[in-house]
Amino acid sequence: MYVDKKILNASLAGVLSCALLAVGSVNAQGRGSAQGYVTDSGGNIVRSGTGDCVHSSSWKPEMATVVGCDGVTLDAQVEVIKGAASGMLATVLIPAAALFSFDSDEFSESGKQAIEEYRDTLRPELAEAYAGIIVGHTDNSGNADYNLDLSKRRAQAVSDYLVETGTPAEKLRVVGLGETDPLASNDTKEGRTENRRVEIVVIGEARALDTIRFPSVALFPRRSAVITEKGMELLEKNRGDAREQLKRATYIEVVGHTDDVGDDDYNQDLSEKRAAVVANYLIEAGVPAHKIVSVGAGEKMPIASNSTEEGRAENRRVEVLVLGRTEN
Repeated sequence: MYVDKKILNASLAGVLSCALLAVGSVNAQGRGSAQGYVTDSGGNIVRSGTGDCVHSSSWKPEMATVVGCDGVTLDAQVEVIKGAASGMLATVLIPAAALFSFDSDEFSESGKQAIEEYRDTLRPELAEAYAGIIVGHTDNSGNADYNLDLSKRRAQAVSDYLVETGTPAEKLRVVGLGETDPLASNDTKEGRTENRRVEIVVIGEARALDTIRFPSVALFPRRSAVITEKGMELLEKNRGDAREQLKRATYIEVVGHTDDVGDDDYNQDLSEKRAAVVANYLIEAGVPAHKIVSVGAGEKMPIASNSTEEGRAENRRVEVLVLGRTEN
């Protein structure tokens, strides 16, 4: 049985350590964690009669990092952030022949063995990482629509097996690319065999992906998932600017985020609805639907303190995360 594995930019141990650091940095942004400032019973920073944030006795100049205090301003512009090349991306490539019988999405016993060869490596990384993206591929034999469906069914089979054997389901994303992303020429039997594969891409942190970040205030009315006309214009402008990047992408994830005001379940639902609206807009504008997954993160991934209104406004956002073609 042939199984090829390649680590991009760093070892998987590096992925895990970076992911753990990311978890710590996110938690530090929550309400009530505004170090150096006086907060009320709700965790909001107290302001003076002139509107300034009130410092505690422990405040130091280096603590002036809270949006809305001491001149730290809200960035309400659309941001385009290039993925950080800092050892947080790893890929495991498994030939389909090692997993499935020909033209089938049913695991063979050798397929389970192939997955188990990576069990000790994948389980801790996927448990702590931002996401594990499972991408199915085929050669170009037969009907393109059939190949697209087969590639997704195979990717889903791998995902189901990983979940059944201990991987958290919420960490996994499934994409089928069919015959659209070959590694070799389909003109030879050997090339077609190489193109039939499943890739498991481990993303240690969301910042490892290229990101287009839209403030929710630029797209939606307050507490609404109905996009405004200006919001659509903003999406279209940025889609046009990123057309080639989106075209080359292996995977696109649209993530909705909220602040921490109100009910957790409501915030989760709102974030999911907003992400779905943006994803549907991109699909209607021509981005292939099979490359896009929309998810809601609710209030769980703040990028600023929720202790000020300005920080909460920055946390209300929709991000379009782009994974370029995986290198093998």
